[in-house]
Amino acid sequence: MRHTVKVCALIAAGAFSTMAHASPFTNCPSKAFLLQGSPVAAYGLNLATGTYTVLQNDVGIAGNINAVGFNDIDRYIYGYNSNLKTIVQIDNSFKATALNINGLPENVTFYVGDTYNNNYYLYRNGTGFYKIDLSPLATDINANLTAVLITPSTPASLTDFAFHPFNNNLYGVDNKSGALYEFDINSGETRTIGDTGVTGTFGAAYFDVDGYLYIARNNDGFIYRIDLGAVEVAELEGPKATLFAMGPTSSQNDGARCAKAPIIDDSEPATIDFGDAPASYGTLLQDNGARHEIDGTTYLGFNAPAGKYNGPDSSNFEDPDDDGIGFVTSLETGLDSAIQVIASTEGYLNAWFDWNQDGDFEDEGEQLISEQLLATGSNTLVVRIPEDATPGQTWSRFRFSQQPILSPSGGSTTGEVEDYLVEITNVPLRYSYYPSSNGWTTIAFEDNWPQTADYDMNDVVFALRYTTVVNTLTNNVERIDIRGKLLALGGSYHSGFAIHLPSINASSINSSTVQMRVNDIPTGSPLELGRTQAIFIINDHLNEAVTPICSFYRTQQDCDQNITFNFDLSIPFSEEINANNMPAAPFDPFIFATPNYYHGSAFSQAPGRSYEIHLADHPPTEAFDVNFWGLQEDTSSAEEGRYYRTKNNLPWAMEMSSDWQWPKERIDLLQAYPSFAEFVTSSGQKKNNWYAINEGNTQHIFMH
Repeated sequence: MRHTVKVCALIAAGAFSTMAHASPFTNCPSKAFLLQGSPVAAYGLNLATGTYTVLQNDVGIAGNINAVGFNDIDRYIYGYNSNLKTIVQIDNSFKATALNINGLPENVTFYVGDTYNNNYYLYRNGTGFYKIDLSPLATDINANLTAVLITPSTPASLTDFAFHPFNNNLYGVDNKSGALYEFDINSGETRTIGDTGVTGTFGAAYFDVDGYLYIARNNDGFIYRIDLGAVEVAELEGPKATLFAMGPTSSQNDGARCAKAPIIDDSEPATIDFGDAPASYGTLLQDNGARHEIDGTTYLGFNAPAGKYNGPDSSNFEDPDDDGIGFVTSLETGLDSAIQVIASTEGYLNAWFDWNQDGDFEDEGEQLISEQLLATGSNTLVVRIPEDATPGQTWSRFRFSQQPILSPSGGSTTGEVEDYLVEITNVPLRYSYYPSSNGWTTIAFEDNWPQTADYDMNDVVFALRYTTVVNTLTNNVERIDIRGKLLALGGSYHSGFAIHLPSINASSINSSTVQMRVNDIPTGSPLELGRTQAIFIINDHLNEAVTPICSFYRTQQDCDQNITFNFDLSIPFSEEINANNMPAAPFDPFIFATPNYYHGSAFSQAPGRSYEIHLADHPPTEAFDVNFWGLQEDTSSAEEGRYYRTKNNLPWAMEMSSDWQWPKERIDLLQAYPSFAEFVTSSGQKKNNWYAINEGNTQHIFMH
């Protein structure tokens, strides 16, 4: 690759002082080597997982070293030094010795090179393709080497290439087009094999003994593998690059490797954890199976996994190290399930399920858990099984790592992969919606109770949608889902928002699988603790949940803004509740006073949670202070079943079972919607469409 270098002393070719000839590598190593930076540091890279270690902080020569290759004849690494404008030999301690070379153009730096059959090949687009015989070095490290020009020009724009271990050809990927090139080393002619599907500065290229080409991209460290087991096959199917692992990033990067070695050496201790599912799921190394470098600190369960050289054989899919995942509840279609995950430390969990049982984890929706940050110890996660999941046994995969983004296959530098055979049970379900599957009901509150004050009915405005999930075999309610969005917040007082399920006890709720997401981010369970009633606190301080662009949130002229508070609440039941006995939607949404904030002259101190406002004739929850009844304009009477009404029957909360546009700030509801008066005086018998926009006075309505 191209580097910016600092040129120190330039020594004429043939006059270098050299150190004593150091030792070569003792074998053909499976590790890949990276040379980066200036001064040049040497790294050992495990291509299978992307892990790397520093082997030498300084190779001993100023300037960058590029165009590196491993010579399996003499077992030295060779490269081109940008400072001295010559080639160097690197020994097994990763110290570089400058060599004497003739025949290369002056003042030109080479970035692309590799060795093969005791020859070193250099290439630069627009300069030429050169061959250097290294055999004289066997008897004299100070021998004068000669570069022979093979061809002055080839079309490929490369930052590295590598020799195939057996067919005598070089291969490299064009940085801009992503095309895979094959070089004839005798003529320098190139042949385009096809599009790899990836582009970028691939500063390091390697082969392994099985004929796979690996290319490492500098800016993100992604290591891709290209299958060149047979060029003919590659031509038919396209030489597509597959993400294989994630290695180190660098702006200065070049790599070398003994191409005749496997990328995992089974003569060394095994340090990689593989999955255990059948091979079709990406388990074996040759299939780019899921695998993790065992770091001893990041793993699932109570014990670090034992190392393997590959995935399991076809007869053994069980791993005794797989103890990190516990299925607390059964996996039933359309319903929620609790999964207990034991983590050795903080890290990220990703999980996939083969819902359609087609032998892979690649279909849409099969990643069930994505980049979930786990705490050290036990974590309980709630997941929803798709309604269309195929019943029966299928495979799941859990990957835990310090890397947040992982796919169901490929390498990881840390962590563990655990595969589980699971049973999916079919549950026939019926879904009912309120007000409809894609509609919203609007709930509006006036927060001045027990006074009516400005009565603009925009102090808290929510849009809500309810889904009730019923088991058609038992007619029992399995779950209620509630979606909501805060439409307006025009109140000066500080309020919270909650939803109560009338006639349902908190003990009937499956508290282990209750879940809520706010703005798509999971939160803790909103089930209010210490209550016998089923009450769900959506937010106890709405004024801190949104940031208005004006004095109030979406109630003033020219102050419209995007909705910034959404929630999704899932309420599963642990007891059998017949659908015929369920309260009707919209259930009992209400607001309450945020604790420790002033809430009007009617109260001698901040009323906090004991203050509630409900829809007309909906009784408050057990948290309400009954001493507040009858204050100021309120005419509530528990004996009469009358709640939250004035003597003129005006309510402090209303529901419109459709979208609704509320009054502007400090505009009385009767000004914005004059027909509301007749609706109230007729006890709802007339003008029951009073809230329609064509019944309103648009100059007083907040238009959004």
